[in-house]
This record gives sequence, structure tokens and C-alpha cells, in this order.
Amino acid sequence: MTVNSSNNYQQMQQLQMRKMDGSGGAQGNPGMRDIMQSLSQNDRVALQQQMSSLDQTQRQDAISQMKQVDKTTMSNQDYVKKLMEITNQNVQTQNTTQQASILGTLYA
Repeated sequence: MTVNSSNNYQQMQQLQMRKMDGSGGAQGNPGMRDIMQSLSQNDRVALQQQMSSLDQTQRQDAISQMKQVDKTTMSNQDYVKKLMEITNQNVQTQNTTQQASILGTLYA
């Protein structure tokens, strides 16, 4: 009985470690590391540049959306396009929010 509970505890720790380092979990959902490793060097750099322009909240939202994309149902080109659309959408949202903040400050 002690052995069984010890094994369960070790499995739980391994799962948590996989999640913390950005890799996929038990259900096969990719982590950000898995996503980045599946891209070509050029696509990886382009995506990193897009992600670096996001604030922390928007970056987390984009990562959550990217993890939901099923790469197996599309070509590599479509997969990269979808990831870039997600980051572009978040960049545009950030720019709109910043513009509204500036206008609010100017007319306050």
C-alpha cells in the first residue's frame, strides 16, 4: 500500500514538473516549449518577436489560445499562420487599449 501511494505521488510530481517547464501534460496538449520546438527557426524567431510585444496578461492569453490549436488537423504553414494570427490579434487589442488610454488622458 505504501508503494502504491508513493508511485502516485511520484507520478503527480512528474506531471507537475512537465507543466512547470512548459512541456505538455498527460492529455497530450502541447506546452509552449513543444509549440516552439515544432516550428522552423525563422518561424520561431518571428513568433518570439510578436510575443515580446505583448504584456504579461496578453502573452498568457495568447499562450492559452495557442495550446488549443490542433496541429494534427492542418499543414505546417497553416499552423504557423494560426499562431501568428493569435499573436497579431493580441497585439492589435493591446494597441487599441493603449490608444484609448492615451485619448482618455488627453481629453480628461
